[in-house]
Amino acid sequence: MNPCETCPIDDKLYECCGRHPETGETARLKLSDGRVVLACPHLSADGRCLIYARRPYGCRMHQCARFAHEAARGEDGCALLAALWGG
Repeated sequence: MNPCETCPIDDKLYECCGRHPETGETARLKLSDGRVVLACPHLSADGRCLIYARRPYGCRMHQCARFAHEAARGEDGCALLAALWGG
């Protein structure tokens, strides 16, 4: 499973998926709880990247604060990042 799939949608919107990383483009996205938010146009309502296999360089190189926090708690954040980046 892609580690991003366990990340809460609110964290994704704040941390990484609130806009397209290269163009800054956003699109209205209706979430399952009824809220409408601005997000990357490639983010689905269930929080999955619709272009994950060919995501932009900015997405692939993003330094996720969530994984850094997990690494600081002694969890294997490097392994999580490698899995996220397809390494």
